[in-house]
Amino acid sequence: MTQYSAKQQDILSAAIKLFAQQGLSATTMEQVCSSAQVSKRTLYKHFANKDALFGAVVDLLIKRIVPLTSIQFIPNYDFATQLKHLATSAVALLGDDDYLTLSRIVIIESMRSKEQADNLNKRLMHCEKAMLIWFEDAAKAHCLGQFNAEFAAAFFWGGLKKLTFWEQVIKWQAPLDEAALDELVEQVCLLFCSGVTPRQ
Repeated sequence: MTQYSAKQQDILSAAIKLFAQQGLSATTMEQVCSSAQVSKRTLYKHFANKDALFGAVVDLLIKRIVPLTSIQFIPNYDFATQLKHLATSAVALLGDDDYLTLSRIVIIESMRSKEQADNLNKRLMHCEKAMLIWFEDAAKAHCLGQFNAEFAAAFFWGGLKKLTFWEQVIKWQAPLDEAALDELVEQVCLLFCSGVTPRQ
């Protein structure tokens, strides 16, 4: 994952704010320079064009997802406890303001261009695979009952995103408060666990 200098981070912060306000196509490199208070020479030294800036935005989005993908399933350890930890970590990410902002930019630009969407899918493929591995390992430990790992992962992640992400990212609704998130995690895990037969 690319490490950005302080100057690059300043430029990216300015670009993200502009992209979120008016979209990638409507944002000019001159506006980014002005907002970041840098010269054109400095901007182009670090980012050759808007596509490079957008690529850096995707980098930041992936960087925020990586800690979630590093959570590993532990065989012979209580399934419900592990599932709750996974759900708690997921909703903390999904409700994060910066993550929501980055997601809006990426989603909008992906909808504008099939090529952009294809490139994004390729870049996010590793993250999606890593999130599936947790459920594959749970299935190998006989913790998913009759359900296969792919279905269980889609049900779990899809449910959490529906309840904590899509309304916020698309309709700009306020994130759930901590108490509501705690209750949501409890309900999701209870529903999930009631549908499988975890090994005791």
